[in-house]
Amino acid sequence: MIEPLLEIKAIPMSIEFKINRARYEIANASATFELKRDEGGLQMEMKPTRLNIDTVEARYSAGIKSAMRSVEDFAKNGVHAAYEATATYARDGNLMLDINIKDNPIAEIAMKKFFSDVEFNLGFIPNTGPDISWDIGGISMNFEMDKLDFDWNIERPVINFIPGSIEFTIKEYPKVEINYIGTPIFVPPSANPNHKEIDTFA
Repeated sequence: MIEPLLEIKAIPMSIEFKINRARYEIANASATFELKRDEGGLQMEMKPTRLNIDTVEARYSAGIKSAMRSVEDFAKNGVHAAYEATATYARDGNLMLDINIKDNPIAEIAMKKFFSDVEFNLGFIPNTGPDISWDIGGISMNFEMDKLDFDWNIERPVINFIPGSIEFTIKEYPKVEINYIGTPIFVPPSANPNHKEIDTFA
């Protein structure tokens, strides 16, 4: 039996599949806020008591007048004096025309004028007191508490979509291995140390 001299080995292709599935990556951003504080406080307003003393009428009753009121009084007194003088002249005229009077009326008229013109200006003491009034003061207080203002900054989550993929990796290409498994072949055959000459004459 002749043994095979060649050994043939077929090696198939080796392929590796790697499937990467699609996925979502969500990045959550943390929320932040800014805090502002409005400070309150106590506000106090004080209104002091106010005393009002009006001495205009008191000084007027004592004869101390302003220029305006002096002119006004002089005008009134002038008009009044004119009326009185007119009445006096009319009364004296009637008295002088009265035929029933036997004596001379001029002496009587002169005596009345003498006593009527005498005036004593003793009026320096005021007749009216000062006008006193006052405004009651007070204290108003307004207290405000501190206020806190929160300003939130909320960011939306970031969604990153990674599509799926398939990776092919050829780990080994197909090939055919041929190995010679027989004894060495010497050329010429006489080079084989185990060569034996064939006896062609036997």
